[in-house]
Amino acid sequence: AVVAALEVAARLGEDDVVVVLLPDSGRGYLSKIFNDEWMADYGFLEDAGPSARVAEVLNHKEGGHIPSLVHMHPDETVGQAIEVLREYGVSQMPIVKPGAGHPDVMAAEVVGSVVERELLDALFAKRASLEDPLEKHMSAPLPQVGSGEPVADLMSVLGGADAAIVLVEGKPTGVVSRQDLLSFLAKGK
Repeated sequence: AVVAALEVAARLGEDDVVVVLLPDSGRGYLSKIFNDEWMADYGFLEDAGPSARVAEVLNHKEGGHIPSLVHMHPDETVGQAIEVLREYGVSQMPIVKPGAGHPDVMAAEVVGSVVERELLDALFAKRASLEDPLEKHMSAPLPQVGSGEPVADLMSVLGGADAAIVLVEGKPTGVVSRQDLLSFLAKGK
């Protein structure tokens, strides 16, 4: 198809447009689309069973409203990050590539995280100043969990991290912490 399009384009004028449709068998995607575990991991499956799902924990966090993704960029300062942490009452948040912004953030654009405890340690030890860019002090990206995954999977993820990014249709939608999960479970959900 590409060779034929190039041959046709060679005979056309400068202002002409050529549209080419490239066939794709989908062979590389079928193994994912028909894999419920992969679909749940990336938030493409809604509640498919009797147990609670990660989306319910996220909804419970803000009284039934899915919170927006609170995030920062690497070129923003430590001081700005502290203000955002304080404003939203969170202790960790993702750092996304410059130019990326919710709701257009994709999972691959998450490049790190801001962790309140680590910023406090760096500021106290004078390894950081409020004017420093976050890229000098960002932590590893938070783990990611699909909104359609069972709460048991979230519990496993939070066994090694204080918080996780929730993906809906492959896009980061919010962050849930151990405290959020504890609150959800305490309400008897």
